[in-house]
Amino acid sequence: MAQNEDEYLTPQKACDYLGVSRRTLERYAEAGRITKYRRGIKRAVYFKKVELDGLLEIRPDKKSNGEASTN
Repeated sequence: MAQNEDEYLTPQKACDYLGVSRRTLERYAEAGRITKYRRGIKRAVYFKKVELDGLLEIRPDKKSNGEASTN
């Protein structure tokens, strides 16, 4: 197993990593795009870095149907 798979980031570090606001990060979690992980008595929140990397992957735009723009 790769070390990267077990790396967790605090919400602030996750926001910095993705370049998004805390609210956007929360929306991603609410929509099920990423998972919130909790730890300890105070239930501190963390996000798995490998899941954040998945948000940054380049993939085809479903709306374009694979057609190249002619503009």
